[in-house]
Amino acid sequence: MHAHKEPLLGDPHDRDTGSAADDDSLQWFSGTVQLGDQYGRTLGFPTANLDPTILKDIEAEGVYACLVRLGSSCYRGALYLGPRIVLNETKRVLEIHILEFDKTIYGEVLSFTLGAFLRPPQNFDTLDELKAQFGRDIDAALAARISHSDVGRL
Repeated sequence: MHAHKEPLLGDPHDRDTGSAADDDSLQWFSGTVQLGDQYGRTLGFPTANLDPTILKDIEAEGVYACLVRLGSSCYRGALYLGPRIVLNETKRVLEIHILEFDKTIYGEVLSFTLGAFLRPPQNFDTLDELKAQFGRDIDAALAARISHSDVGRL
């Protein structure tokens, strides 16, 4: 389902990200990856959990396309900001599913930039519906272009 098997290095335009991963004029946020409850991993969609106060000035909750920098590598991601309604939670979380990435990074600092807003938070009646939506979110994140205008309108 995912097109990229390697980190996006060098000029990501060559790998269809639609944005320069090393573009310092985009607004980048950073945080230390925290150990979460492993819920995403049990569903087949592991996430990097970050302190949601990193995005305290972002009001629009939901799923965003994003770029993630970890060390010298850059990856596409699907970021969720908001309460995990499906778990009946009300507290805000910040989780990033890093596409084509399978490493343990607890305690490491990663940077990310927000791209297109994909959808607001929603509830699901079954885990299969939730997993299917995760798949659609990932496809949308892969298709999204990340540009200055995405960050500027938030």
